This record gives sequence, structure tokens and C-alpha cells, in this order.
Amino acid sequence: MGWAVPMPTWNRLSRSIILRMTAWYAGSAFLLVVAATGVLYWVLATHMASEDAHVLRSTAKDLSLLLRGTGRQSVERTDLRPPGRIHRPLMIWVRVLNDHQQTLRATRGMGRYLPLAAFPPAAGLKPGKFVFRELRTGSGEVFQTISTRLPAAAGAGERVLQVALDRTGEERLLARYREWLLLVLTASVLLCAAGGYGIAQAGMRPIRRVTATARHMRSSTLHERIDVARLPTELHTLAGTFNGMLARLEESFGQVSRFSADVAHELRTPVNNLRGEIEVALGRARSTEDYREVLGSALEECTRLSQVIQSLLFLARAETAAVRSCLSIVDVHREISAVTEFYDASAAEAGVRLVAKGAEGVAAALDRPLFQQAVGNLLANAIAHTPPGGEVRVLVSVHAGTLRVEVADTGHGIAPEHLPRVFDRFYRVDPARSGGAGNVGLGLAVVESIVGLHGGAIRMESTLGEGTRVILDLPLGGVAGANPPIDAAKRAT
Repeated sequence: MGWAVPMPTWNRLSRSIILRMTAWYAGSAFLLVVAATGVLYWVLATHMASEDAHVLRSTAKDLSLLLRGTGRQSVERTDLRPPGRIHRPLMIWVRVLNDHQQTLRATRGMGRYLPLAAFPPAAGLKPGKFVFRELRTGSGEVFQTISTRLPAAAGAGERVLQVALDRTGEERLLARYREWLLLVLTASVLLCAAGGYGIAQAGMRPIRRVTATARHMRSSTLHERIDVARLPTELHTLAGTFNGMLARLEESFGQVSRFSADVAHELRTPVNNLRGEIEVALGRARSTEDYREVLGSALEECTRLSQVIQSLLFLARAETAAVRSCLSIVDVHREISAVTEFYDASAAEAGVRLVAKGAEGVAAALDRPLFQQAVGNLLANAIAHTPPGGEVRVLVSVHAGTLRVEVADTGHGIAPEHLPRVFDRFYRVDPARSGGAGNVGLGLAVVESIVGLHGGAIRMESTLGEGTRVILDLPLGGVAGANPPIDAAKRAT
């Protein structure tokens, strides 16, 4: 015995539209926040580094001008503080070296933090050119350094100017800024997820209304429709399609109800007739001829019942694709002649002239029994509705690869209001004929199903007082999906 394995919860969640919308919204919003904060941090850090480099370069240039042309003693008496006003507190270190790398003047304590090796070598450095380097000490201080060679002055050789800017406070500020950014990004993830979930829930609310309407639908509430005016534009098509489906279902249920009532009525009439005749026959002893008459009448009612049941069975199988046309190449003229010959006796009895024209030399891929049944039903219907002295014509022609069969009569015709329903089951233009033998109101419905199985079309034209014409258009080569044509002789065997 097999065990039903439930689908993992994650698989169900992964197919949730709400979770997908939440994930996409939260991810995109978070990426935007990361990009925005990253750009802001980069702008801040770049601006601070650019400003420090500008201050460092300006300081080095100003000191170079101060020291240019001064000797050793003058250097020792020169104020090495950078001229001008500094807009923010900066720790600047300055050192002046001679051409033997000996310190002439330096900011107090500079050697402890910034040894000579911390600066780039000045050998080969041209006067007026600057070399930058960043230095990080083991204790966590950060310095931005610059070195330049001063031109030789009177009484002194070339000298080297080294300037350093303490950027430790700025680095700590950026570190705190990164910590705050991490907290902001963490909170942003949660807020984006919550916002995305709320937006997804709001977006799915109209779909829930559609779902609730569909869940409420029963066979007794098919007249209800979804209110399209309250739905977003994107759901108008879905709601319209759903409303159209409900309309078709309502129409189908109505047809089924009417069909069931018609079937019950059609079957009840012959059954009641049978029951009444049998009850009368059993009421008292009768002669052999009387019993034969009762049995003959019962046989007619049984024949009618059998005809109704066979027609209903054929229509039901045709609707469920249980009937598959078996096509073969047939001689249309021979088939039409066989059918008209069969109905000659009925036409002569009714005083109607039966005429068949055309179809000579025409071959088509048809299901022979079904084709004969369709033409026979049309002939029987035409003969029954044509008064004595009238005429029923069968005309066969070929138009653009289509076999056209026309059955026309010179009867009383059909009123325009009846034409749209003549192919409905159990529908009769003349209800008084409902008790006639063989007239069960299914003939035209069966013909329409047979034409549909062949991939063709059927239509009716009628004029009151002039007659009716039924036109069948059938493809000469059959329909896709049907059995391929086979040799006529082989089919006949």
C-alpha cells in the first residue's frame, strides 16, 4: 500500500505570489538603500581625503616658499606653522632635512610617530615635485605624508621638506559612520520586508475577492458576476474571462435542465402509451386479433423509444469525442442515389416528388454510415414537412475543395423566429407533430453533430410559403485527427 507524501512546506511557500512579491520588493528596496548609503559614504570619504590632500599640498607649497632662499640658521629660526587660517583642527607635522638626511628643524615629537623611513625617499626627486604616502602605525594612528625637494639656497645645499597630516580622527569618524550604516541597513532589511509584505497583501486583495466569488459559486448562483468596476486594470481581463465562463456555464446548465425536462417528457409519452394499452388489453379477455393490434402498437412505441435512446446516445458520445469518424473515399453520387432510393417509397406515399442532381464523378473522404444518416434525416424531415404535390431536391456540388450538399423542399417554410433553434434537441416548429411516428425532435441535432465530426458546417435558409433549404459544407479530404482515407473497395469489404 502506497503512502501519500505531503509536499514540503518550503515548496508551497516558494510558489506563493505574496512571498515572491515580498522578496522582490524587499530585495530591490534594500539594494537601493545600500546603493544610496554606499554612494553617500563614498562621497564623504572622498571629500575628506580630497580636502586633506589639498590642505597637505597647500601647506607644503607655503612652507616651500617660506624656506626657499634661507640658509641653515634661517631655517632654525623660521616659524614652521602653516600660514593662513585652518577651518578645522588639524595636527600637522613638519620636518626639514639637509642633503645628508640630517634633521634641520622638526615639529616636536615628530620623530617618535613619524621616523624618516616613514616618508618616501627623496633621492631622485625633482624640486617642486610632491610625493604622497599614507602611513598607519601599530597603535592605530593614520597619517597622510608628502615629501618634496627644495632648491639649493645661499649657504646651504638642497634640502628636503617632509609634511604629515594626522588623519586618525577622520578615520575614527568614518569607522563610526560605517557602524551606523550597518545598523541602518539592518533596520532597512526589516522595514523593506515589512513594507513589501504589506504591499503584496494589498495587491492580492482583489484576487482574494475573485477567489471568494468563485468559492461562493453554486449551480443556483451562476447568475452572479464579479464586480469589474472595483478591480484594478490588470485584473479586468481575468474578471471578464471569469464572468464569460460563468455566463457560458449558466447557459449550459439551463440547456441541461431543459434537455432533462425534454428527455423526461419524450420518454414519458411512449411509456404512458405502452402502459395504457397494456392495461386496457389486460382489462378483459380479447381476441387474437385484438392482442395482435395491441402488440403492434406496443412495438411502434418501443421503436420510438429505441430511436430516442439511440439518438441521445449518439449525441452524448459525439459531445464527449467518443465517436470518431472512420473516413474512406466514397462515391458521393452512389451514396446519394442509395439514400434517395431508400426514401422513394416514403416520398411516393406522401405524394412528394424526390429529385437528386449532381455528384457525378465526385469522390470525398466521408464516414459512409454517418453521411447516409445525415442525408437520410434531412430527406425524412423535408418529406414530412412538404405537402402533397410538392418536391424535395438533393443538389450536390463542389466549391473550392468543399463538398456541398443541399436538401431543399417546397413546404410551408419556417418562421424567422424559429430558425436559430431548429438544431436544438427536441425542438419542434410544429408542436402538434410531436406525436408523429419517428418525429422526436432529434433529427437535425444528429445531423449537426455528424457534420461537426466531419469538420464541416451546416446552415438553414427558409422562407414562409416557399420552402426550406438545408446546406451541408463538408471538406473533401476529411478532418485532421480522423482515420486516414482507405481504399473504397477495402472499406466496402
